[in-house]
Amino acid sequence: MTPEFAAQTPPRGGRRTLAREFVLTYLVLAVLVGGLLSLVSMWTVNRLERHLQQIDMGMALERVRGEFLSGKDVGRPDRFFHGEPGGDTFPRWLRQVEPGFTRLEHNDRDWHVMADDRDGVRYMLLRDYTAFEERRAHSHWVTVCSVGGGLLVAFLLGGALTRRFLRPLTRLAEQVVTRPELPPQTRLAQAYPENEIGRLAAAFDITYNQLEAALQREKLFTADVSHELRTPLTVISSSCELLLDDPALPAANRAKLQRMHAASREIHQQLAAYLMLSRGNAAADGFAQSDIATVVNEEVLHWSPRATQIGLRMESAIAPQNAAAQAPYYPAALLRIVLSNLIRNALQHAASGTCIALRASATTFEVADDGPGIADTVKPRVFSPFVRGGAANSDNLGLGLSLVQRICEHQGWRVTLDTAPGQGTRFLIDLSKR
Repeated sequence: MTPEFAAQTPPRGGRRTLAREFVLTYLVLAVLVGGLLSLVSMWTVNRLERHLQQIDMGMALERVRGEFLSGKDVGRPDRFFHGEPGGDTFPRWLRQVEPGFTRLEHNDRDWHVMADDRDGVRYMLLRDYTAFEERRAHSHWVTVCSVGGGLLVAFLLGGALTRRFLRPLTRLAEQVVTRPELPPQTRLAQAYPENEIGRLAAAFDITYNQLEAALQREKLFTADVSHELRTPLTVISSSCELLLDDPALPAANRAKLQRMHAASREIHQQLAAYLMLSRGNAAADGFAQSDIATVVNEEVLHWSPRATQIGLRMESAIAPQNAAAQAPYYPAALLRIVLSNLIRNALQHAASGTCIALRASATTFEVADDGPGIADTVKPRVFSPFVRGGAANSDNLGLGLSLVQRICEHQGWRVTLDTAPGQGTRFLIDLSKR
C-alpha cells in the first residue's frame, strides 16, 4: 500500500453521505406513512361521524314526527317541515333534497338535513352544525400540525440516531485512509464491538494485512533478485574490462567482448529500472541520460538483424533539431526498455513482409507497423499484464506493454495507441511532462 492510496480516497465532504441517505430515507418513509395514516384516520373519523349523525338525526326526526302527529308542540317551526315532496311548504333551498341524511351550506351556515317520506308526505328536520364544523376543522388542523411536529421530531431524532450509529463507520473509514501510516499487521477491529462494523473492520484487517504481506514479499524478492544478479554482472563487466585492456586481444574477440560488456551494462541498468518501479515513488536521477535520437539509432541497429531474419523491414526517421537548441535528455535505460518492448511487440505480431517504422523528434517517438492490427476485443486490455495477442508465441508472457505503461506513468510520459483490425498498429510516446 502506498501514500497515493490516501490521495485517491473520495473527500469526506461529498454531497451524498450514508448518514444523509439514511436520514432522507427515514424522512420520506415517515412522511409517507404519517400522511397515509393521517388520511386514513381522518377518512375513518369522517365516515364514523357521518354515520353517527345520520343515526342521531333519524332518531330525532322520528321523535319530532311522533310529537307532531300526536298534536304536541315540536319546537322551532323553521327546523321542522312536512308536506308534499318538493312542495311550497319547504324553503326553496330544501325542495331538491332527497330522502336520507344530507349536509348543506346555506347563508354561510352548515346544516345537517334528515328527510323521510311516509304515505306521500315528506318530513324534514334541520340542525345547525356550523359551530361543530368549525371545531372539526380546527381539530383537523391540530391533527395536521401534530403530525407535522411529530415528523419534525422524528426527523431530528432520526438524524441524531443515524449519526450516532454511523459514527463508528466514519471513524473506521478515517482509519482505513491512514492505515498505511500505521505499523505492519495492525488490527483495526480490536477497537470495535463484535457487530456488523466490527466484522467489516476484521474483514478489512485480513485483506489489508494479506496484501501488505504479499507486497512485502514482492519488495524483498525484487531486492534479492536485484542484489543477487548484480554480483555476477559486476564480475562479467569487470572481466570484460580487464580483457579489453589487453593490447594483444584479436579484433574479432574484442568486438565480442565489447558486445558482452555493453549487454552486462544494459542488464544492470534494466535491473535498476525494475527496482525503481517496485519502489513506486523512487526517482530516476541515478540513470545515465541520453537524447531520444541516440537511443532510437542504437535500438534500430540492435533489432534490424532480427527483423531481417523473420522477413520484416525496419525504417527510422529522426526529425532534424535546431542547431541552437539543446535536445532534452531522459533516463537512457528507461528509453531503451520502452522502445525495445515496443519493437519486440511489433516483431512478434506483425505478419511477414511488413514494415516496422520508427519516427522520433526531440520529445516524442513512435513505433508503427502495417501488420494485422489489434483486435477490438484485445485493445481495451492491451496494457494489462499477461494479455497476449493471437499471434504471440510461447515466449511472450504478455508483460512488455504493461511494463511500457508502468514506466510512462512513473515518468509522467503519455503513451497513445492507434490501431484497427487490418490497418496496423502505432504506439506514440510523448515525453513532455504533463
